[in-house]
Amino acid sequence: MKHILYFAAACLLMAACQHPQKPASQCGNALMAYAERYPEAQPQDLYKLVFQDLYGPGHLLTDSVAALRYIGREMEEMPDTTAFPLYEYTLCDSNFVRVNLIFLKRGTLQLAPFVSAVLRSAEGLPTPDPRFVMSHSQQFKDAYHLHYRIIRRDIFEKEILPLL
Repeated sequence: MKHILYFAAACLLMAACQHPQKPASQCGNALMAYAERYPEAQPQDLYKLVFQDLYGPGHLLTDSVAALRYIGREMEEMPDTTAFPLYEYTLCDSNFVRVNLIFLKRGTLQLAPFVSAVLRSAEGLPTPDPRFVMSHSQQFKDAYHLHYRIIRRDIFEKEILPLL
């Protein structure tokens, strides 16, 4: 399984770095910056970053009621502090933004409009093969206590960022 993971990560990284509008060095620099910011990142965490830049939240819940419940439950369980950035753009294309749920927990953002932004971010995206969807490594989770959702960049910048 580990060999398949490394092969898949290498393929995704090569695809990301061969972007026709971005030089390979820009994508490589983005990956290097990510690895420096998160020294506990494992190959699967780099894979996930590339995957999120390509697929966004297309593999997550599409049911608004279930999403509201799931995020609400996660907010109750998460601490009121975070080592994870408040928001960060995905890889070299920056098609999507990882938005920390701390904004919801602290009341800066309201849950329903936030979930709407996440669900609209998934509209029209290809659904990836579930065999290639993975979570962050346990080492990454333990080090950074992740609680975020992916939002399409244009939706984030228009609807969410002005509220922060």
